[in-house]
Amino acid sequence: MVARRKAVQDFIPIPLGDVAFHPHSFADDAGRLFRWSDKLWRGISYEQAPFFDKLFRDGTILDLVDRGLLIETEPTNLSLTGYASIVSHRTVPFVSYPNEWCAGMLKDASLTILDLAIELTHRRLTLKDAHPWNVLFDGYQPVYVDLTSIAPQKDRSTWSAYDEFCRFCHYPLILMSHGQERIARSLLPEYQGVLRSEVTTVTRGSFPSMFLADRLLRRGFNSILSIIGKEPARSTLAFLKRARRGIEAIRLPSYKMRDRRRLLESMISPSYEAEGPSLPLTLRKILTTLRPGSILDLSRGPTWTTIVPATMGFEVVSLDPDAARISALHETARRKKLSILPLIVDFIKPTPSIGYASHYSIAATDRLKCDLVLALGLADKIRLENHFNVDLIAEGLASFSKRWLVVSFSASKHLVPKSTAESNSTLGRPEDFMTALRKRFRDVNVFSSDAQTEVLLCEK
Repeated sequence: MVARRKAVQDFIPIPLGDVAFHPHSFADDAGRLFRWSDKLWRGISYEQAPFFDKLFRDGTILDLVDRGLLIETEPTNLSLTGYASIVSHRTVPFVSYPNEWCAGMLKDASLTILDLAIELTHRRLTLKDAHPWNVLFDGYQPVYVDLTSIAPQKDRSTWSAYDEFCRFCHYPLILMSHGQERIARSLLPEYQGVLRSEVTTVTRGSFPSMFLADRLLRRGFNSILSIIGKEPARSTLAFLKRARRGIEAIRLPSYKMRDRRRLLESMISPSYEAEGPSLPLTLRKILTTLRPGSILDLSRGPTWTTIVPATMGFEVVSLDPDAARISALHETARRKKLSILPLIVDFIKPTPSIGYASHYSIAATDRLKCDLVLALGLADKIRLENHFNVDLIAEGLASFSKRWLVVSFSASKHLVPKSTAESNSTLGRPEDFMTALRKRFRDVNVFSSDAQTEVLLCEK
């Protein structure tokens, strides 16, 4: 009894009032995620604490972390009212959602889920949750982050989370393989995900129905039985390996990837900077001087605005509504092992906060804030195509920036529609744009300028 009291006294209590529980972590009876002292922690329930203590003692958690299948997690000597134990998690720099990923990222995340489930099966464990919201991308690398989704395996003949995996991973990938990425990403945030009936309805429209089964077999479904929902009973391990082969076999849109790869490689070569415009050199000079901890690229145009900072060793998030551009960046990041998180997010309508206290979705402007925001070519494009005035543009850029902003703005009068310029000068004049920026940034200065473009450096 004395030893037990001493062990309890060794624990350091966390003041409950200093804890900020994660808005997405509220429905898991095994534990709850929270922030305290600028770090990420998880409280483990009294009922589940013995199970997870055993996983730490026998080396299971450490082995999964070493294999890159689970986020770095360690037991602690902290205590919090209402929880039996507290574990610490490494914080992934940026939280992204599956509906913001390109098809290749969703496929990588799906394979990560299956790889973890397969490894757990070897240990008579399982995943009770198989949706991709439990996966985060650390740059280009996916990692599973929900420790308390691990549970004892009760049925060794099936995987109870397979239906969820299909609705949020397998079926969306099938839609994407048929060129229906917009539909797949639109349905992913829905509570039920993508239903089997929706997949068959959409894919049936792309070819004669008599060829449906054959096409589905070659585009992602494992068997006719998987279409009608009557899988034969097999061991969980064999089932998971078969599911993994099915995901691997799905062919995603290429977006002429070979041509884009050559273009991307040419954009980061010395000859490109020597023969091309001066903007890449200007950007290198800014980054070398400021040395920001993180960079958000909102630029429109050539992808060197993302790749150049990444090759310099900076951590870069790139947002663009063009799935082809984001897919090319993801593929390049994977091949070159660059710290790039490319996301399909439109600056003019970024992912909003959804649900009470953001319990379903945290706004992109909160999740993806960076020290430095790059916006080369963005202002000119959206003021002409989306009719944003300078105040709207400045407000959006400031909402993503923690400290700095590098933004280009055309100094050429021909880019300002005459009819609009005459009636509303706030749409396009450089001096009006600088005025709007000064409302949100302490310093706004012209870093470089030529006959066509001014590059502004702003600091809060």
